[in-house]
Amino acid sequence: MPHPTSPPLTERDAQFCLDAATRTLERWAIAVSRGEKETLLALYAEDAILVPTVANDVREDRLARQAYFDAFLANEDLSCELGEFSRRVSRKLGTVVIGGHYVFSYLIKGDMTTIPARFLFTFEEIAGEWKITGHHSSQLV
Repeated sequence: MPHPTSPPLTERDAQFCLDAATRTLERWAIAVSRGEKETLLALYAEDAILVPTVANDVREDRLARQAYFDAFLANEDLSCELGEFSRRVSRKLGTVVIGGHYVFSYLIKGDMTTIPARFLFTFEEIAGEWKITGHHSSQLV
């Protein structure tokens, strides 16, 4: 039930939010595949939380996210392929959650390595741009 002071989004508004967040997710995957660290970092809100795929610590600021992506994007021929995912939008707040699967591929000593993983991203519109506010990723076993 919606909060009485926060009218629910209309269906048109909800679809707009879902589409805008999905475009940000797609830009994220492209930036990873192209090794575009600055583009990638700019997709995150300043206070975004990153729980990365191939590291154990939580990254809570730009410097920590940058350190993770410095190492991760250094992998030779890195690519990210989005798989199936589900989306939902908070009709009260406009926060979008997208969860699903992706596969990272890269070369290690000439051999292609793949890391299938699950993800959960949260997105919010901040100053007119859809930003990643939370990102959790873990390898599939």
